[in-house]
Amino acid sequence: MRIIIVGAGRIGVELARMLAHHEANEIVIIELEESRCQELSTKVDALVLQGDGTHPEILRKANLDEADALVAVTGVDAINTVIAMLGHRAGVGRIVARLDEPGLHLACQEAGATDIIAPSLASAAQIASVLYGFHRLDFARVTRSGLRLVELGAGAAAGRKLSETVFPDGVLVVAIVRGEESSLARGEIKVAADDGLLILVESDEALHRVKEALNPP
Repeated sequence: MRIIIVGAGRIGVELARMLAHHEANEIVIIELEESRCQELSTKVDALVLQGDGTHPEILRKANLDEADALVAVTGVDAINTVIAMLGHRAGVGRIVARLDEPGLHLACQEAGATDIIAPSLASAAQIASVLYGFHRLDFARVTRSGLRLVELGAGAAAGRKLSETVFPDGVLVVAIVRGEESSLARGEIKVAADDGLLILVESDEALHRVKEALNPP
């Protein structure tokens, strides 16, 4: 399988290394930062191209039209959306895009993305499983129903177990984000002051209530 990864951040590099273990995979990484490319060329079993992942010449060098899968994991939603659109136009069958803003998920899917990954939930293993067809993440379906996925600071929940914090109706804590890692929200987890809470809210009113609960006046 020929897989093009645009963006050589933590997730992009972990994914490349994971996929490269399978001899049948041919990996191409596109990264804008030149020094990063030089580093990766000696550490990852992949073709590393330095340049803008939306530029036609770079995509031609990557043989986009021959790719089985395209993964857009830069840190910019707009760039990932454009990459998804270009991949769709080139006929790539599976296109995974990482997006920060849930409200853009539907637009990105309409541009050509087959799968959307939320940054707080994204991991190389999750993306790999999507590429191999084990499951499909579709947050656009959630947002169309009026639900929103947001990340808030720990606030008043800090220093307590998650089960000890009372959250308002219309709110579901999905995961705890700690640095570069995230884990499912289990009641026994003690929340640290610098943790993030990944929360599903059913309305703007519910979002307002949970913000007030975590940051009381």
